Amino acid sequence: MVFRALMKKPSMRRPVSTLACLVALSGLTFVLASGCGRSEAATQRGDEKTVVAKGPKAESDSYAVEMKATGPYAAGKEGTLEISIVPKGAYHMNDQYPYKFKLVDPAPEGLTYPKPVLKREDGTFDEKKGSFKVPFVASRAGKAKIAGTLSMSVCSAANCLMEKLDLEVDVDVK
Repeated sequence: MVFRALMKKPSMRRPVSTLACLVALSGLTFVLASGCGRSEAATQRGDEKTVVAKGPKAESDSYAVEMKATGPYAAGKEGTLEISIVPKGAYHMNDQYPYKFKLVDPAPEGLTYPKPVLKREDGTFDEKKGSFKVPFVASRAGKAKIAGTLSMSVCSAANCLMEKLDLEVDVDVK
């Protein structure tokens, strides 16, 4: 009622409407400052970090990654390794992330990689698991070390983790 009475006076219209705008802007500023204008799941590309695994497995509270030999392997023939990514707990595979596995370059002596960089479309991904089949050819019998870097991401309702994992595994070529 007081507001209507003030609005009837032409001299009061401008200050009241200015006051209303200031109150609205203050409320908007508060909402933006409190983080409601930004998704918790949004992360910057620069948030990626490299976790040094230097082995066939990497594990945290939010995921388990394993690179394993699926042999047998024969010299001169193509073989494959499998990399599996399994989110844990409230985490799931990030359906927006460009998953990638890049083998070491140059390849170690005696090894060649038909596809040195595997991208998301080369693998199989759903909400609860991701995997790559990594092809290689060993030119001679014996032990061979295959290594590379996996770029991966898992998300929960609160945040997304993006990591680069250095993985390696020894294979026995007959």
